[in-house]
Amino acid sequence: MAGTTTIGSILASGVITDADVTAMRRQFYGDMQISETEAAQLFQINDKCASHALAWSSFFTEALSDFIVHQMKPDGNVDQANAAWLMQHIDADGKTESFNELELLVQIVEKAKSVPDSLNRYVLNQVKNAVLNGDGELRAGDKLQKGVVTAGDVKLLKRVLYAYGSEANIGITTDEAEILFDINDATADAENHASWNVLFGQAIASHLMMAQGYSAPDRQTALRHEEWLDNPPMTQGEFLAAMVDGLRNIYKLGLIKKVDSETNARDKNLGEEKANRISEKLTLSEVDWLISRINRDGKLGQAERAALSFIKQESPDIASALKPLLDLVA
Repeated sequence: MAGTTTIGSILASGVITDADVTAMRRQFYGDMQISETEAAQLFQINDKCASHALAWSSFFTEALSDFIVHQMKPDGNVDQANAAWLMQHIDADGKTESFNELELLVQIVEKAKSVPDSLNRYVLNQVKNAVLNGDGELRAGDKLQKGVVTAGDVKLLKRVLYAYGSEANIGITTDEAEILFDINDATADAENHASWNVLFGQAIASHLMMAQGYSAPDRQTALRHEEWLDNPPMTQGEFLAAMVDGLRNIYKLGLIKKVDSETNARDKNLGEEKANRISEKLTLSEVDWLISRINRDGKLGQAERAALSFIKQESPDIASALKPLLDLVA
């Protein structure tokens, strides 16, 4: 266990120095293992010490992500019990205390082979809270600005969305789309970074196209950075057109195709046919969900228009229930 004198003195001073971090590295990693008690002490130190050396952030996230992903069983995965332990310690003081904890959560989702849905929702909600209420610096100079989606926010959201794109979660899930809509609604009148509209439009298109019976491209393809974002600013109309063209390019790569029930009947086995029929049954409920989400704030933003324009042009057989929304876009 880490030396109680070191822990006690750090907590008493409320300051973590470079020398303290060096001492903790030696003490915590002396036996190449971190105990659950030691892991809890790291959370306690982080909660109590607002002033700390830069080295503390790296040590905190490195040590705890290694402990939770690789030292807690099962190795390489985060199960429900371990996710509950993590969330309990993050919430011990009633909030995500610092960007250290936010970075820790994102790193855990990135490093683990799998995490439960509850943890993924929790991490996305913490990122949403940081986007809407946070101020200050993230890593590598990226910044948060309260009530505005910055380029740093988009990078953070992409990291979580990429990380959760396991084989079972290739497309954007409804939970993820809900959180993205929450952010979009809350910042509808803000001067968000242009990359937010692109990420949002791509994510919602990915979610809806999958619900319409398409097999989805991998998340990194569906949410990839668009080169035209690096060009000089465009007019609103040009920006919208570029977004729609970007979506079309992604979905024309041969990585996504419409499910054909007749082809399935000939070429697919019964289990796959059943899965496709279940997917088709979800379509109307997914369309109802999209309508309710877009109408919730009574506004139709650029990203929403781009997603709808793309769906209108590329999926003419889309459910008629979506027609009133599609009629609002060119």
